[in-house]
Amino acid sequence: MASEWRNPKYDIKAQSRTVFEQALSLSLALVILVMLTSRTFQVNEYRSSGDVELIQIEDMPVTDQLRLPPAPARPMIPIPTASDEIPDDVTIMDTAVDIPVPQLAGPPGINAPNGEAGSSRIHTAWEQSPELVRIVKPAYPPEAQRKNIEGRVILSIVVDEMGNVIEATVIQSIPTGIFDEAAVESVMSWRFRPAKLRNQPIRARLNQTVTFTLSPN
Repeated sequence: MASEWRNPKYDIKAQSRTVFEQALSLSLALVILVMLTSRTFQVNEYRSSGDVELIQIEDMPVTDQLRLPPAPARPMIPIPTASDEIPDDVTIMDTAVDIPVPQLAGPPGINAPNGEAGSSRIHTAWEQSPELVRIVKPAYPPEAQRKNIEGRVILSIVVDEMGNVIEATVIQSIPTGIFDEAAVESVMSWRFRPAKLRNQPIRARLNQTVTFTLSPN
């Protein structure tokens, strides 16, 4: 078997140890040279000027919230009716009246429930007041006439869009209970020109007084 001959000058494996040692020596020499030629740095301790600013934290006291007393109730202003016979304590109306805008119709019967003219809502405020055009004199109760008793009855009535009285309720009667029935029967036969809102007839609620007096005869 023939042996292979290699030139020792070009044997890399044999020379690797020598090259490693040379490189290591050169590196150490460079490190030592850098350390010898480099400048030294001195770190000095920081010293302040001596003025120290102190911050003091204080707890703020809890303050009580100022509670204002409730506003006094708004005084009610009495609004008397046109009749001088109705006492002020009966004819007081609320000044803050909520007037809803009605659904206005064209000719009577259009956009009206159940074929009625205008709206069926009962109003307590209007632009044109109801006007009495026909009065039916009430029948004087025989018992009161025999005893020469006079009095009056204050009614809350509802006048519809046609001017008819469709409801009558006794608010106050003097004396009590004697003239109530006669007053209601009489007022239910009265006729009015209906109240108007925006030039349209409406149902209106108002107070009406019926007075019972005996003639001198």
